[in-house]
Amino acid sequence: MRALVTSMLPLLLAALAGVATAYQPGVNARFAATVDSRMHAGVLSFAVGTLAMIVIAILARAGIPSAERVAAAPWWSFTGGLLGTFFVIMAIVLVPRIGTLNYLAAVIAGQLIASAAIDHFGHMGLAVRKITPGRLLGVGLMVAGVACVRLS
Repeated sequence: MRALVTSMLPLLLAALAGVATAYQPGVNARFAATVDSRMHAGVLSFAVGTLAMIVIAILARAGIPSAERVAAAPWWSFTGGLLGTFFVIMAIVLVPRIGTLNYLAAVIAGQLIASAAIDHFGHMGLAVRKITPGRLLGVGLMVAGVACVRLS
């Protein structure tokens, strides 16, 4: 039983991250409408997120990396915040126009297509996990699902 819980816990946590991701675009879009400023809503959202990360780092007693370690990181390591900003801005702009389901269906399809390429080629130094017919079928079904969601 313990092995089952241990193996399922990462999937459960990932599913909870999916729930949070499903709510985030709507929360951000509604906040932007309430404060009547898309950009300021994004700034405030990131400020709250930054504060949360600082509190979590303090509670986890995470050490501060040395300047040498930070300088040794590949240049693209610093783009994570930019990618998050793009996601938040797109959510704020698109969710009121196309809805959360359409937005996230397209986001997930994009994530799966990019993830297949990342795994197949081992981008960013990650382990290579070759694309298989089953993986291609899964990605294709997701893209078809986006079309079904959008057209209905």
